[in-house]
Amino acid sequence: MINEENIDDLLAKYLAEETDSNEAEQVSEWIGLSDENQKVFEHSSLIWEKSKALHGSQSVDVDAAWAKLGIEQFAAKQSNEVAKPITPFTPKIGGSDERLDVPKSIPQNLIFKNFLKFAATLALVFGTWFLVSKNMATEPELLTFKTAETPTEKVLADGTKVFLNKNSSISFPEKFEGDIRNVKLTGEAFFEVHHDAAHPFIIDAQGSQIKVLGTSFNVKAYNEQVQVVVRTGKVQFSRNEQQVILVKGEAAAIEANQAEITKMTNIDENILAYKTQSFTFQEATLDKVIASLSDIYGKKISFENEKIKHCSLTATFDHENLDNILTIISETLNLKVRKQGDSIVLSGEGCQ
Repeated sequence: MINEENIDDLLAKYLAEETDSNEAEQVSEWIGLSDENQKVFEHSSLIWEKSKALHGSQSVDVDAAWAKLGIEQFAAKQSNEVAKPITPFTPKIGGSDERLDVPKSIPQNLIFKNFLKFAATLALVFGTWFLVSKNMATEPELLTFKTAETPTEKVLADGTKVFLNKNSSISFPEKFEGDIRNVKLTGEAFFEVHHDAAHPFIIDAQGSQIKVLGTSFNVKAYNEQVQVVVRTGKVQFSRNEQQVILVKGEAAAIEANQAEITKMTNIDENILAYKTQSFTFQEATLDKVIASLSDIYGKKISFENEKIKHCSLTATFDHENLDNILTIISETLNLKVRKQGDSIVLSGEGCQ
């Protein structure tokens, strides 16, 4: 005998193909009670199939959605009305004259409730699908460009030029859309941003953000230690609640595990050497000179005598290879250069 209180649950089980033979028979019996039941079942089946196609394996709290849509209150109102009698369909069993014991009438609000409950499910599924589709549309797939041991220039869709240092990568959309131009940087790069005041250019770099309208600057962010040096224009450098404004010739950095951004007073004038292939040293100690050369050329250079580190060098090198630079340094400071496998060793008496 059908329990009208759980017919909606029984229908759901039936459509999900989870009923046993007895429950399936009850559903068939309920469908045959009236043309209205037949229509409700057909509508429910259609909604179920569409919901399954859109919804996949996700679960939906139908009761919550139903209540949220205000259907419960509407159904409650319907229950105050007098139910209209329905002529039941009473099939025979086993060819005998015995007929099934079925109710003489079914409250209309229950039929209406079942239909609206499935409608609420479909509405929730369509709503979820719409929101997901909208988010996907506003977050275009990013392309990623990486460098290995050779610095390389990449031109973005808006005309912005990005010169990436070795072992760096930048992620960007194929075409900039929306109010901002957003990219992600890992490593080091020099940016020449195409000016567009209506669409700010924002770089996400290891938890920090650099916002510009049109300018040129360098960002170094191989790890959580991020450094920004401005060559032209003005940028906003921020992380969490901290932010500073930098103009031409200024620089700032934030250390790993620290919240405060600090403006830099001593800026390495060779910070762009990986791009320009030019070095300028003004009374620089040899250990700083060698550190810059090692970083740009990717060679391990060491000192045989610690005193050599304190020698001072004033020189300019423009598009010279490493061997020529080391030859000039050794002749200037009376040093010897020795190759040892993939490493280079400098030796000498030191400087007074």
